[in-house]
Amino acid sequence: MKISIRLFEKEDIAKKIEWINDPENNRYLHYDLPLEYEKTLNWFEKNRGRKDRADMVIEADGEPVGLIGLLSIDRKNGKAEYYVSMGEKAMKGQGVAKEASRLILEYAFRELRLDKVYLYTETGNIAAQKLFARVGFQTEGLLKADVVSHGTAADRYALGVTRADWLRNQPQTPVTEAGEFFGNRLFFKRDDLIPYCFGGNKARKAELFFKKIDEGGYDCVVTYGSSHSNHCRIVANMAAKRSLPCTVIAPSEVSEPTFNSRFMELFGAKIVTVPVEEVHETIEKTLEELESAGKKPYFIPGGGHGNLGTEAYVRCYDEIASFEKETRTRFDYIFFASGTGTTQAGLICGKLMSGGAENIIGISIARKNPRGRNVVLESVRDYLSEKGFGCDEAAIEKATVFIDDYIGEGYGASDSRIAELIERAMTEFGVPLDSTYTAKAFAGMEDYLKSSGIAGSGKNILFIHTGGTPLFFDDMGRINRTERTNE
Repeated sequence: MKISIRLFEKEDIAKKIEWINDPENNRYLHYDLPLEYEKTLNWFEKNRGRKDRADMVIEADGEPVGLIGLLSIDRKNGKAEYYVSMGEKAMKGQGVAKEASRLILEYAFRELRLDKVYLYTETGNIAAQKLFARVGFQTEGLLKADVVSHGTAADRYALGVTRADWLRNQPQTPVTEAGEFFGNRLFFKRDDLIPYCFGGNKARKAELFFKKIDEGGYDCVVTYGSSHSNHCRIVANMAAKRSLPCTVIAPSEVSEPTFNSRFMELFGAKIVTVPVEEVHETIEKTLEELESAGKKPYFIPGGGHGNLGTEAYVRCYDEIASFEKETRTRFDYIFFASGTGTTQAGLICGKLMSGGAENIIGISIARKNPRGRNVVLESVRDYLSEKGFGCDEAAIEKATVFIDDYIGEGYGASDSRIAELIERAMTEFGVPLDSTYTAKAFAGMEDYLKSSGIAGSGKNILFIHTGGTPLFFDDMGRINRTERTNE
């Protein structure tokens, strides 16, 4: 079954009355029974659009089966009260309430960025308590004679789940300590180990894009990227998994064969190669042709650009903050490869929304300033605006550090220093870097530490490995061929 939640609408009133008036459903509920239509309609009109509550309907395969929501949403203190009530008896015990609860907690902690969700449950409601435990709630106390239920004073438990505990139980990529590094402590966050198609930051982003594709019933995918693109590899794989036709519009200027392009072909993607100045026109033409053929295409911007891509790295920042709290390790600097801009924008937004103190340093692998930094700034502003998070412009400017000194000959181009660094990183740390993305960023980090006086200062340095493994093997092939030629 596909389980989803949506806002309660006027058309749901009849179902709510039916469910709540059923004695098997209302044993532990505290309504003024029986519910009547006019009274419930007045309740709906009174509460529609309120910001301090979120009343939702649980759907299973598109059919309404229950109610769930958040009450007393307190943005100032970062908390809200949770409730859930399954209406359709046949859906009880099928895991529906568990999945719906997971979705409402994700909404509370991801979208609203609350710090805690709490609830109250009568001590006799054992089935509900088992559900609450499964989704992460912990018992915090016993409230004696706390509520009158069916004419009798009843004891209730107070339960809660904090954002920190919830994040700790979400899937996270590992953070590993590599040891001393220019007089500092170096850590790697291994997004290259995301368990899908060799991982990378594009896997984080594509997961959110394909959630939209699945929900919207799209039947084909169009995207943009070069033969080096980790993004196109991941998108082609996720499309193939769903048996969705995938078209990749690729610039002819960067189209030499790579392991990534070989994977795109393996996944059955249609690769259309055109000069870079014709890319936009070709994308528009491709989408028009698909729509004219009766298709419903979904276009994913190159690199997963846009607020969904930014959201993916807000979530990554949350993982980093969770690691810091759990291990009592504070990262002074966070380095990574900055390409289309949303990876950096997401980390900055996560920091600003959480009140973090890390210095976030994006090392450009393609774009020069001021355009590269301006793209990041635009993405930060767009995301914060969409989320309704007010932030001082000076704070956004200060948090956006975009270094463009290590682009070299351009996107996908390498040199002897990068080749040496790839070998050294694999030998010393067991970490595969690549010349298109991560090795350039790592080289930039080394130089930044030395030139900014951070070397020897005992700081905690985090390097986010955002790349996928296939490009590393392209580089190793070139390095081995060069060595054989020199011999």
